[in-house]
Amino acid sequence: MLFLHKPLTENRRVNMAQHSIKNRVQFILCTLFILMNLNVFAQSESRIQKQFEKARKYYLMNNNEDAITEANKILDKTPGFLNAYLLLADIYSELDSTALEIKYLENARKYSDNRTISYRLAESCRSIGLYGKAITYFKEYLKAKKITDFRKAEIRRKINNCKFAINAKKHPVEFKPIRLSEKINTTDDEYWPSLSIDQRELVFTRLVKKEGQIPQEDFFVSEYNLGSWGLAKPIIEINTSKNEGAQSISVNGKFLLFTACNRSDGYGSCDIYYSKRVNGKWSTPKNAGPPVNSKAWETQPSFSSDNRYLYFSSNRSGGKGKKDIWRAEFLGMIGNGKIKWGEPENLGDSINTQGNEISPFIHANNKSFYYASDYRYGMGGFDLFNSQLKEDNTFSKSVNLGYPINTLEDEQGLNISADGTTAFFSSARETGTGLDIYTFELEKKMRPEPVTYAEARVTDAITNKPVLAKIELINLSNLREKRTETADKKGEALLCFPLGANYAFNVSEKGYLFYSQSFQMDDSKTISNPYKIRIKLQPIKIGAEMNLYNIYFETDSFKILTESEPELQNLSLFLKNNPELNVEIQGHTDNTGNPVRNQQLSELRAKSVVEYLIANNIDRVRMKARGFGEKHPVATNNSNEGRRLNRRTTVKIIGK
Repeated sequence: MLFLHKPLTENRRVNMAQHSIKNRVQFILCTLFILMNLNVFAQSESRIQKQFEKARKYYLMNNNEDAITEANKILDKTPGFLNAYLLLADIYSELDSTALEIKYLENARKYSDNRTISYRLAESCRSIGLYGKAITYFKEYLKAKKITDFRKAEIRRKINNCKFAINAKKHPVEFKPIRLSEKINTTDDEYWPSLSIDQRELVFTRLVKKEGQIPQEDFFVSEYNLGSWGLAKPIIEINTSKNEGAQSISVNGKFLLFTACNRSDGYGSCDIYYSKRVNGKWSTPKNAGPPVNSKAWETQPSFSSDNRYLYFSSNRSGGKGKKDIWRAEFLGMIGNGKIKWGEPENLGDSINTQGNEISPFIHANNKSFYYASDYRYGMGGFDLFNSQLKEDNTFSKSVNLGYPINTLEDEQGLNISADGTTAFFSSARETGTGLDIYTFELEKKMRPEPVTYAEARVTDAITNKPVLAKIELINLSNLREKRTETADKKGEALLCFPLGANYAFNVSEKGYLFYSQSFQMDDSKTISNPYKIRIKLQPIKIGAEMNLYNIYFETDSFKILTESEPELQNLSLFLKNNPELNVEIQGHTDNTGNPVRNQQLSELRAKSVVEYLIANNIDRVRMKARGFGEKHPVATNNSNEGRRLNRRTTVKIIGK
């Protein structure tokens, strides 16, 4: 199985195996130390020593049952024999019987002031949520001699972690997880849920178990219809005889990124792969290539809804700790199925620590970021955290999602719906079913900013054939927030964007006038009621016109506002790409106010646009400014929307 594709059980199995080996070595060293300093029993008591050596040999041979029997025989006769308690504590630690481990460590503590025992007690208590007792034992350990300053700082961090957990349990967050139906969950393990933007497709990883065969990780997909999730089906085009897992589906549902390990075309132990959906079928997966993939471990991709960044976890050099979260800019496809990436950048101290940060998830709003960390203050193991991507492209301070979302177990693999209300995650919460996929409703204060999306279809205005145009959506309140998509062979594209902002919507393609529109994205549009935009691009010819709705002026003024910059740059680029064209820049107003003033204003605004273009190296002789005031409306002036459409700048082709 792919290590760390399993969010809970596989981690725990590996950790327990490592813990077992480490404990056996630790016990031998600890025993040698204590035997040399034993005050309770003399070396001459050979009978007890021989019996203890017998118990220890059983232990080293992995015969825990006989080791326990022999150790208990010793304690029945000699209740103060320290090493028998330590041996039993080690055995029960390996058997994951933490309560018994604590019992024997506490007995050992009565007969020794060795602070290592206090540390073992602290960690054991913390592992089962006895945070108060853990603090007590950590403080005892701090009294030990010859502890380095680095070690002291680490123990104080663990004490503060326990204090955080105590406070979190006193102030639980609202949390009512619901297990998805048997159409998705089975007796096999299901994990890593990924939700499409329209919330109607759920892709996840299943560990398929067949008698006599090695368990196999594959992708499955379920569709939401008539109020429930349908029977999950395997994605046969991507699934192989090897393991696939930890996937992320793009906003338009046509790009799937996932993790695969130890493949012949791999660059390191685990790499990120991708597949494209064309005509309803997934393509043969390909390695995402360098610099995303390296000789190190790369996994758990999350693709931003603006198609700009790929977030992933890696233990590559140059990080803050063991495993860090990185992101690489997606620069497009460069042929032969290869992707051009920007150089990966570490997300920095707001996210990454000296420990492990994994399981990144960037919400569709491109602001709310979620991940798992085993180092930040939490409940134990991996906890889920949230951070916000700020306007300067850095991340805010991370916040723990709270108890009981986070528990003593490892939490990871979180995915949140586009409307911000519903979270999906995997957990082993019911006996006999293994890891299952659950959903829960987020508290209002925890919800990410909701988004909606637009389904655009671009065609030629004359032939009605699809056009593979570039589609751009720009937040006019934050010009750096831009969404770009290219229409597919059907002329279709999907763009996701947050509500509550004004957006400029531009469509362009060589040989056509570009299309301009503006939108006020309010709560009236939701995931269940997205925008459907049909764009007919006009071929370039004399007499053709394009109405531009994203050139803005101060009220009752011809001064151009900053929000106009993207539109004016598009117009400038259009004229540079078509140097043979001569155009008339027309100003239009609605019928609000004095008609004479409106006429003057429209003329001045048209001239302002011409002056802007001249400043951007467009030859003056190619342009003519003309104002029409309120004389040529394209919509009624009896509504706000109609008046908005009438306030426009029109570009007319008047010659070549």
